Amino acid sequence: MRIAFIAHHVNFEAGPATVTAHLVERLCEDHQVSVFSNTINGFDLLKFKHYKVPALRCPNSLVHITFLVSSTLLLAALSLLRKTDFDIIHSTGYDSAFSSNVITFHFCERECRRLEEANIIKIQCRSVWQKLKALDHRLYRSLACFVERLIISRSSSKACIVVSKAMQKDFARHYGDAAKNIIVITNGVDTLRFHPTNRLLYRGQIRQKHGVSRSDPLLMFAGGDWERKGVRYIIEALPLLSKRNVKLIIIGRGDEEYYGRLAELEQVRDRMFFVSHSSRLWEYYAASDVFVFPTIYEPFGLVITEAMASGLPVVTTRLAGAADFITNGVDGFLLDKPGDINELAAKIELLLSNAEFRKTMGERARETAEKFSWDQVTQKTLEVYNTVLNRPDLERLRVSMPERLQRDFHGIEHLRKS
Repeated sequence: MRIAFIAHHVNFEAGPATVTAHLVERLCEDHQVSVFSNTINGFDLLKFKHYKVPALRCPNSLVHITFLVSSTLLLAALSLLRKTDFDIIHSTGYDSAFSSNVITFHFCERECRRLEEANIIKIQCRSVWQKLKALDHRLYRSLACFVERLIISRSSSKACIVVSKAMQKDFARHYGDAAKNIIVITNGVDTLRFHPTNRLLYRGQIRQKHGVSRSDPLLMFAGGDWERKGVRYIIEALPLLSKRNVKLIIIGRGDEEYYGRLAELEQVRDRMFFVSHSSRLWEYYAASDVFVFPTIYEPFGLVITEAMASGLPVVTTRLAGAADFITNGVDGFLLDKPGDINELAAKIELLLSNAEFRKTMGERARETAEKFSWDQVTQKTLEVYNTVLNRPDLERLRVSMPERLQRDFHGIEHLRKS
């Protein structure tokens, strides 16, 4: 099978880029694979063909617009020159979906916009810098919702995949019958890379690196988009814990200045620290005692299953897609309300005060995580590909690219005028 992947980034570090990386890694063994991306890391590029797709690095709204245009035009040019003839073009994001016949959605943009407009997810707009970022974010979200609506409205011509049942419900809520054929394929987890035995290898050195003693309980959060994922609630819960030596590590990119000031107001700034990025998250899971992720909206949450695979008890919310696989109080704790800091603090307190219970929950979390296999994800994805190839009503690349581009951009203009 000749398969093309279109993804802004492809790597084994985080998010949708990781999902694409695992599919490419497995499918290139038995199929002819091409990858269209802006960046790619962690691969032997001799195993498949890579096409560099130009895109701006910032601001966020223009990043996605330029990648969308560049990837679409690049595929059109290759088609015109008769240098490509793919059976499947798999897009892993709305910003590259015009040229695809299979698309995996990792986010429901309209649901997130609903939460932001209702001020359930609060975007900070106090300083000039925050206002500029908020404006860019609104432009980005508007573009994302527009393209998402365009894709779903033409879902009969594409196979659409989402990563959780919660996402499937979100699309059904916002798009009705247009989303009825959406397929659920949950994400996997690398149970070899994320493993409890990493504690023996990395726990001491990571703690020493960040000035955390062996006896200090350590909470961990990982991810970007901190407003949506509830970093505020962890900081506000920290002073409610009885043990004053509990430390918090926050890994990912976010507004460190704002959350640092919040920590100062809560008088816990000296008990927490930021790590802006790490491509070796398994080392930090190994150094931690509890993974805390009180998200307001999370379609799946790869970090949740990675932490579980690492043998960590997880405290998250029922709003995370991965929560479907957690039994509350058995292999993790599920919060009913992300902003209930008293409940959040109580769950953390229960885990930190009982080492045996914490150990047992971590072991059960590992057992649950072992059910998430990237090989299984690949097999289910191949089944979708075969369905596409065997259904004449689903769009194929053999439709001439200029004709498809004309239809797509005609659709854009029509929606803009409506």
